[in-house]
Amino acid sequence: AVSGPALEIGARALQDHGWATATRARLTQDAARLDELVLAKGASLVGGTPLFRLYEVDDAAAWHDRLARAHILSRIFPYSKTYLRLGLPPADGWDRIEAAL
Repeated sequence: AVSGPALEIGARALQDHGWATATRARLTQDAARLDELVLAKGASLVGGTPLFRLYEVDDAAAWHDRLARAHILSRIFPYSKTYLRLGLPPADGWDRIEAAL
């Protein structure tokens, strides 16, 4: 369930075309930035959206553990030992993810 105030805020945001355009551009740039960081560490991009990225890594569980120690959430999958999913960090979280990688 979504609260009434959240629905109202969401509806207003979606009607603000300038905000929506700027947000899509920022998310696309942030996804490219995350890709650059993760790919530089030996991962391969499998797919994703501007909000979540799916990478293939040598040992997803090891990456997951290292990121978790830095309080960075990631997702691994029971059907793959190499798939790792990351969401975009918050604006103030880039230094932390760079250090963890």
